[in-house]
Amino acid sequence: MKLTVAYREQSTGTLSRVKHHFVAFHVDFSAEERAVIQERGMDNQFISVPSDTPPPTRGGDFLAMMMRIIAILAFLIGIALSIPGNSNLAAFLVVGGIILFVVGKMKDKAAYKREANPEQKLTLKRMLLNPDFVVFAETLGEAKSAEAEVKETLALTAQALRENTVRPEQASYEL
Repeated sequence: MKLTVAYREQSTGTLSRVKHHFVAFHVDFSAEERAVIQERGMDNQFISVPSDTPPPTRGGDFLAMMMRIIAILAFLIGIALSIPGNSNLAAFLVVGGIILFVVGKMKDKAAYKREANPEQKLTLKRMLLNPDFVVFAETLGEAKSAEAEVKETLALTAQALRENTVRPEQASYEL
């Protein structure tokens, strides 16, 4: 198994100088390891690595909440305008309100996905098909410790694959 690691930074906003750090990994399995995974049916086994998304922020929570509030108001105004017969504007406000509410809810759900699952679970099958994955870190120090954690996890996985290459011979024991 060969592991390639790359670091990258991404700024958190347009006015902020704070940067998030991401560690990108690429795993190359040898032909023997691929054969062991497929022959032994190990493709559903998984490894746990740190999350690939930053934790939710108060600004993101506020934005999602405001989107939903504006969506509800637009929807209600659209319903109220549809009664006298202004159908074009009413339809626009109703549909726009529904879309804005759904987008706000999806934004909120995506933000809290990280809190619900602080780790990614990557199956061996997924890593065979798509060998790239990313880990999020707040600081460069956390990025380096995440790299060490992933390297250790993959080393244990490689060891488990090596242990599954040869079937043990028949043995007799006197008890």
